[in-house]
Amino acid sequence: MDQREFLRQMEELVDFGRTKENLLTKQEIADYCSDWNLTEEQMPFVYAYLKEHRIEVEGYRAPVEKTEEEAVEKSEKDSKYLRLYKEELCQLKRYEEEELVRLLEQLRRGEEEVISSVIEAHLHRVMQLADKYRGRGVPVEDLIQEGNLELTACVAMLCGNEEVVDYQKAIEHAVRSRLIELVDEELAGTDSVHALLGRVNLLLEATRTLAQEYGRIATIEELSEFTHMDIEEINQYVDLSHNEIELGKGENERK
Repeated sequence: MDQREFLRQMEELVDFGRTKENLLTKQEIADYCSDWNLTEEQMPFVYAYLKEHRIEVEGYRAPVEKTEEEAVEKSEKDSKYLRLYKEELCQLKRYEEEELVRLLEQLRRGEEEVISSVIEAHLHRVMQLADKYRGRGVPVEDLIQEGNLELTACVAMLCGNEEVVDYQKAIEHAVRSRLIELVDEELAGTDSVHALLGRVNLLLEATRTLAQEYGRIATIEELSEFTHMDIEEINQYVDLSHNEIELGKGENERK
């Protein structure tokens, strides 16, 4: 089955879900997909695709952004390194909103001595974001490590930068972008079903994230910058998804 035909059948599955009051059981999905030769490992990507189209799957819980308290809870599945890291995070100073605003103002003025404090103030948020992308092929430890490196680079870049209006949004944008890039790189090395559904889901998530950030639909150039995907690749997935992935008007407006 080629990619276009597969996504067409996925759209039919979405339509089927809508006839069932937007709720499907895993058995109903398995029966519907019985001729697709999907493996057990591929089914979560199908569930995630349905979730992105507002079809609930009974017994499936999509990754969500946890609160800081939930994110630092110990888990038997966590590695020793991750447990130790979470314990260290619990010992860090928690910054109140007023303190963070003051630190960001100092950072804008170019006061380099606050860089480490600004980074420290965002470490919990990086772990929170990394947890959202858990279970997509990249170890959460790697997500946290790369997220922290991106955080460090972004804060250093912002020091004394008067062109960026909202430092908080800039930091969040940079970290999310790096995490998406990591997951996409992992998807590129998987089989076609994983890559197809995984990338479509990533792009759907990215368009919604940017819509919340910008207050409008992102252009293809903005989506490319955020996801690190080539414009040609994004166009391909937009075509395959029959324009389920929304794009705003931009320099390379689609005809």
